[in-house]
Amino acid sequence: MAARVACGQHGLLARAQLLGFGLSPGTIQRWLDAGRLEAVHPGVYRLAGAPPTWEQRVAAAVLAAGPGALASHRSGARIWAIHDDDSVEISVPQRRVVRLRGVVVHRSSDLEQAAVSRRRGIAVTNPMRTLVDLGSVLGAAAVEDALDRALEQRLVTVAGVETSLAALARRGRSGAGVLRAVLDGRALGRDRPDSLLEPRMANVLRAHGLPRPTFQHRVCDGGRLIGKVDFAYPDLRIALEVDGFGSHSSPRALQADLERQNRLVASGWTVLRFTWADVVRRPDKVADTVRHVLGSLVTAERC
Repeated sequence: MAARVACGQHGLLARAQLLGFGLSPGTIQRWLDAGRLEAVHPGVYRLAGAPPTWEQRVAAAVLAAGPGALASHRSGARIWAIHDDDSVEISVPQRRVVRLRGVVVHRSSDLEQAAVSRRRGIAVTNPMRTLVDLGSVLGAAAVEDALDRALEQRLVTVAGVETSLAALARRGRSGAGVLRAVLDGRALGRDRPDSLLEPRMANVLRAHGLPRPTFQHRVCDGGRLIGKVDFAYPDLRIALEVDGFGSHSSPRALQADLERQNRLVASGWTVLRFTWADVVRRPDKVADTVRHVLGSLVTAERC
């Protein structure tokens, strides 16, 4: 029984669980002395042979902090795969004082049941609450990136985040101001990206004062759908495509993408393609290219 429970807890067991299985305090101590258990935090043990991992460290902190404790902030964001950070960060009810070695502990007065999720075997704040909390420990750029990742994975919607933010902001939740600023200044507005590169491209175009394009524009010719492009200036028939790392994940995907581009060109569209390196490392060059093509086609139309 103990091994089965530990398997679902990243190789961990709490002292209360072991006592519930019928083990006496003396037996628990003998297991510790024999190396069958290893103390991770007071009252939380790792089974011998269970490999130490980051998830295990977070799960151990949540177990040690007691009922109602949740992985949160940077740890919550990593669990939801919207931010990369090795921190171990949890939230506990306001009245509880918890000190754990190597763990950042936040005390919260509003850890409602609605904010609780379970992912990868760890109790964690839900994605919307996690985004708000991130604003109290990270800057706007990192929060914006986390929001875009959450939208890409369909963990949240902009409308849902705004609703959650309004409720938490009324209670004076730290971090709400940062997320609000991110939402208000988001170049894609309420649109959900298909990749992390799309919001970055939108930010490049806005930062360089270029006209706002139509996002995820459907191109049709005689009522027939040719394809959907990432960004478009439909009046000038200019398409902007951004190619992230997974854009051509297979030969079939590459072939379909090339055929779609050929159909666009055959229908009179100018297609500009930019890679992750272009958008992230050479944004000025990207903007100059778009500006030059826009100017050239506007001039051609006037002539």
